[in-house]
Amino acid sequence: MANRNQVPLNVRVTPEKKEEWKTSISNDETLAGVVRRAVDRELNDEYVHVDAADHLDGGDDIDFSEVTTDLDSLSGQVEALQRELDDALTPGSMPPEEQVSEVAMQALAHIPRYSDFSDNVRREIDSRDMDRLQGVKTAVEGRQTGVDGSAQAIAFKMDDDESELIVRQALIYLENRTTEKVQSMIAGGTRHWVRDV
Repeated sequence: MANRNQVPLNVRVTPEKKEEWKTSISNDETLAGVVRRAVDRELNDEYVHVDAADHLDGGDDIDFSEVTTDLDSLSGQVEALQRELDDALTPGSMPPEEQVSEVAMQALAHIPRYSDFSDNVRREIDSRDMDRLQGVKTAVEGRQTGVDGSAQAIAFKMDDDESELIVRQALIYLENRTTEKVQSMIAGGTRHWVRDV
């Protein structure tokens, strides 16, 4: 019995198409129900294009070797960093504060200043009306500058053969425990320090 709240809708198809549809549906479905569902799915954009479905079925052909190589490399880097942190945090391995303070004062001269960035980079940062530290980060990540404030670069510039680890501790000391205008940000996965931003 038809629902009185429904309106009949006539659709004209060829007799061959009607027979094709009738033979394609299962016994427990009606042709009207299949047409209603198909129209709803079409209007709700629920169909997957045949080419896309074929691509999904062919997932075995995707080459993940580059991704797994990158993941292995990242995993190795994380493990190396973890070992370095474990070694750094081992009691007795921390240098005395006087030594960190001394290295910090030596490292201060090698921390890039905001004025070390090119006029073009500084103008661009200022024109974007953004936080300068964020602008420096964007410039470093976009490789718009050759200025490198990483602990590794600063340790390399220092005359003494200070390890990168103690230089990093000294830079953190400068940023957090002194009145020097030293700030840091992480750009491209590496922490960089800069002065007078």
